[in-house]
Amino acid sequence: MSQSGFWLFDGYVKPVPCDVSDYVFTNINYNQASKIYAVHNSKYGEVWWFYPSSASNEIDSYVVFNYREQHWNIGLLARTAGTDKGVFKNPLMVSTDGYIYEHEVGYDYDSGSVFAESGPYELGNGDNTMSVLKVIPDEQTLGEVVVSFKTRDYPTMTETTHGPYSAAQPTDVRFSGRQVKIRYTGAVLEDWRVGVTRVDAVASGKR
Repeated sequence: MSQSGFWLFDGYVKPVPCDVSDYVFTNINYNQASKIYAVHNSKYGEVWWFYPSSASNEIDSYVVFNYREQHWNIGLLARTAGTDKGVFKNPLMVSTDGYIYEHEVGYDYDSGSVFAESGPYELGNGDNTMSVLKVIPDEQTLGEVVVSFKTRDYPTMTETTHGPYSAAQPTDVRFSGRQVKIRYTGAVLEDWRVGVTRVDAVASGKR
């Protein structure tokens, strides 16, 4: 990780394409950049970078690259140091309050719900309003997640949440917006997987 992006070395130094680079590099407190560090999570083929956001003097955010599946994740988590599994069975990380946490144990974090959220969907260049009528989930096991949607008409507007809906085949919904995000939240504290989701949406004019 550098100020100009992410890089890898496989005999040559190469840039790593990153879907979330704009979000990450405009949200770093560069006055505290010396605190940024990386941890390898070999179990899942991930590299985690922890950094202080622009609103904090201490580490409070992370960005993750899964080099096996070639995707990125972002989130909030205060960890000031860490190490991969090795001597110990699971990765260990230290929080800003001085506690040492064992990671990759169970499916929850401080009673928080596990979720996966997409980026915003748009029709065309985002100049058409999208009316969503139905969702057809493609899940490994129905009933283990609930589905919510976040909509807004302009990028700087406050998002409106619709749902949660119990995932069924299909799931009837009624809402509209220029931008639509899909959020899956674990209904049970178990391992769950979500496949390709199909959305029945139509253009309903410009605003």
